[in-house]
Amino acid sequence: MIANTPRLQKGQTVDIEVSTLAFGGKGVARMDDFVIFVTGAVPGDVVRARVTKYKRRYAEARAEVLLTPSPDRRPARCALFGGCGGCVWQNLDYGAQLRYKASQVRESLEHLGGVRDFALLPIVGMADPWRYRNRADFSIATGTEGAVIGFRPPGRWDSVIPLSECHLLPPVIEGVRATVEAWLRESGLPGWDPRSGCGFARHLLVRSAQRGKEVLVSLVTAPEDTDDAGGGGPERRPQWAGLVERLRSTHPEVVGVVHAVNAGRAELSSGLGGRTLWGRPFLFERVAGLTLKISIDAFFQTNTLMAHELYTIVARDAGLADGATESPVIWDLYSGVGSIGLSLAGRASAVLGVEAVPAAVADAEENARLNGIENAHFLEGDTARVLREVAEGHRTLPAQVSHPDVVIVDPPRAGLPKKAVSRIGELQAPRLVYVSCNPTTMAPNVAQLQDYGYRLERVTPVDMFPHTPHVECVALLTHLRGHQRV
Repeated sequence: MIANTPRLQKGQTVDIEVSTLAFGGKGVARMDDFVIFVTGAVPGDVVRARVTKYKRRYAEARAEVLLTPSPDRRPARCALFGGCGGCVWQNLDYGAQLRYKASQVRESLEHLGGVRDFALLPIVGMADPWRYRNRADFSIATGTEGAVIGFRPPGRWDSVIPLSECHLLPPVIEGVRATVEAWLRESGLPGWDPRSGCGFARHLLVRSAQRGKEVLVSLVTAPEDTDDAGGGGPERRPQWAGLVERLRSTHPEVVGVVHAVNAGRAELSSGLGGRTLWGRPFLFERVAGLTLKISIDAFFQTNTLMAHELYTIVARDAGLADGATESPVIWDLYSGVGSIGLSLAGRASAVLGVEAVPAAVADAEENARLNGIENAHFLEGDTARVLREVAEGHRTLPAQVSHPDVVIVDPPRAGLPKKAVSRIGELQAPRLVYVSCNPTTMAPNVAQLQDYGYRLERVTPVDMFPHTPHVECVALLTHLRGHQRV
C-alpha cells in the first residue's frame, strides 16, 4: 500500500497508514523501514500528513486529512481537542487505550530494562474514564476581555487557551476557575505575561477531595507591591475579601482560599508557601479506609478512585492480601503524605516512611494521628541520604523498624537516582514493590536492581490518567536470597 521511501522534506505531504502508538501518544507510521511520528492520528488511520521535521532516521508529521478512519477512532468530546494537548487520546477507543498502555509497559521493561521473564497482569482501567482529576493547575494570561484562566497549548509557554469546559475535571473545579476569572476581570487585575515579566495573576491551583465535597483554592500572583500588580494604582490592588466572599457564596464546597506569591521568572504553581486568606490550607480525603490530610502543595494521586485500586494492588504485592498471616516491617520510601504506608499499617508490625518534603512529612504524622495509627514512623530527608546515614550508623531507627521485610518505593517521574538504587538494593528486603508513573524510568531501575539480587516477578498496569499516554504500574520484585515465585 505504501510506496518506497522518498527523501522527505519539511512541508511535504504524504499518505501513510498509522500502525501503532509511540511513547508520548503520537501515532507511528512506516515507509519501508523509515519511521514517521504522526500527530493527530490513531492506529488504523490512513491520513494525509504534512512533514514538520525530517531527520536521517525519522520524521515528524501532522495529520491534515483523514483518508480512512480507524475502527478504533472515536469522536472527541472536547471542542478544544487537538489544541489543548491535555488529553491527546480522547479520539481513541478507551479499550484500545488500555491495550496500548499495557503493551508500552511491557516494551519499556523488555527494551529499556532488558527484562523478559516476568508476568504482565491485566491492566486495571476505569468504569467511567471522565471527570476523574482531583487537581487542576491553570495558567493565567490577559486577553481582550481581561484575565484568561486556562491551559497552555503544547509547545507554547507564552499563551493560554481560554477554557469553558474540561471533560477530565469535575464541575466544581471548572466552576471555581470561572469564578476566579470573573473576579479578576471585574477587579481589573491582569494576567501574567511571561515574555515581558509583567502582570499580576500567574496561576490558579484548585484541588478537590471526597468527590468534590471539599475544594481548596490557591491563587498565585506576582508581588502586590510592584507597579505591575494592577496596572499602577492603589484602586486596582486586589481586594482579597471580595474574592473570598465570591468563592464562599458561589461554591459552598470551598474550605480554604490561599494566596501565594511567585516573584521569579519560573512558572510555578506550588511549592511557594503562601498565606491563608480564609479557612484552612488543607483538605481531608477519604481513600482505602483512611482519612488523609492533604496540604495545598503536598503530593497525592490525581485520580482518587484509582488510587484506591492502586493501594489494593500494592497491598497484594506486599504480601498483605486478604487472608495473609504475616505482619511485616514495611519501609515506605518517597512516602508523601503517608497514604500508602498508612493504608498497610493495620496489617504490618510497623511502618517507616521517608520523605524529603517537610510539609508532606508533617501531613503524614498528622494522618497517623487522625487514623489512630501508632505503629508508623516518618523521617524527613532525601531517601538516598537517609539510607546512607542509617547504613553508616549516623542515624538510629526505632528497634521495631530497624530492618524491612517489604520496601515500597513511589519515586517521581524521573525514577530512582543511582544512589537510591544502590542503597535500596543493599537492604536486601525479601520484597520490593515499585510504584511507577513512568515505566520508561522504572525499567532501567529494575535492571539496576537485578545487580543486587532482585528479580522482577510481575507488573500490574493501572490507568490513573485516561485519555492521556500516561500509565501507572505496580511492580513486584523479590530477592533471590530466598526466592520463590509468588
